[in-house]
Amino acid sequence: MSKEWTQETYAKTATSDCWWFTPYDKSDPSYWEAVSRDDEMRNIVAMEQSLGVVPDWARDVGISHLPPCGLYDFPKALLQVVSLIGAADPVLVRQTFKHQCYAVDRERKRAAQDYCLCLDAWLAGAAPEAVAAELNALARRRIDWSRVCGDLWRVLGERDAKKELLIERLLEAVRYAVKAAKWDDERGTEFGRDQYVGDFAQLPNGDAAYKVLSSPRVKRLEDRLSALDPDWRRLIKVDLGFWWLCAPKAFRFLERDLWAIGKDRLPQSDEEIPGFLRCEDTYPDRPQAAQWYGEFCAALDAWWQGNRPAGPVGQSVCQRLGEDSPVKRWLVRLLLKKLKTYEATGASLGLLVNPQARQKWGTKPIESGW
Repeated sequence: MSKEWTQETYAKTATSDCWWFTPYDKSDPSYWEAVSRDDEMRNIVAMEQSLGVVPDWARDVGISHLPPCGLYDFPKALLQVVSLIGAADPVLVRQTFKHQCYAVDRERKRAAQDYCLCLDAWLAGAAPEAVAAELNALARRRIDWSRVCGDLWRVLGERDAKKELLIERLLEAVRYAVKAAKWDDERGTEFGRDQYVGDFAQLPNGDAAYKVLSSPRVKRLEDRLSALDPDWRRLIKVDLGFWWLCAPKAFRFLERDLWAIGKDRLPQSDEEIPGFLRCEDTYPDRPQAAQWYGEFCAALDAWWQGNRPAGPVGQSVCQRLGEDSPVKRWLVRLLLKKLKTYEATGASLGLLVNPQARQKWGTKPIESGW
């Protein structure tokens, strides 16, 4: 155990930099109060201190900004971290595109574009069967678009000025996410090139960004909405500044917001939102995710303590981690602590891996062989 356990000493460790989106994050004014009482954290710091020098690659395997929702492609982000720990390769770690917040691949963007087409057609005053014909012929996901469009039109109901503005604002948010979200070989160069979503800005790493909330179009929409209903934002669950396309239940959230817009009210606590977008295949099978996650955490817990877990998940963890070392054992224990902290402190990962009876589950299988 660490002989010196002070805030100053702790703040200098690599461990202390890994707690984004938790009460242990150093940006939280009361973080040391939480950390100082945590014996396991103290032991993890002691493991780091025993290394002498922490290699640079160990700071960049992805633990610090592990996605708190698990991402739509769960469990790829977790497996990527484990694989990078196992590789212990500075070049590979540095060059690997990390599966973190707002990382979205092409297939996910195309799925969003199909729903954007539905909303655009509704705004245009088109008949549901007209856009359904296009989607049934050309959409990537082979679902019953005739039913999707018909049900969507019914959910939205009779149009009025406020409803049209809300749909237009929501559509603007989704299109921004499609354009701005990044992938390893797609950094804003392929999607939405014909759409203005806000003034262009270039981040320090060279990636494109857009000032969506200061877009003149967005400002006009929001001003008009505020004139009709100063409390219009209550109907929208998802962040309009960067729509959560990366979230496991992104399209389920879209269903919720569209339903609320159509009804002009929030759902009651015991009210089930119908699955009118037929998007169950886009978010994980929760019982399957929960089982995999439990076995994954048990495997990590066994591995850092020098044991070799059995079973398919345990064997996969062992294969990815390779030969053990003090650095790897520290990182694996740190990863496990981060995951358990997410579960215990309100991150939506807990909702994914600890499903409750009333929550709607998806049908997307867990692809743990990635």
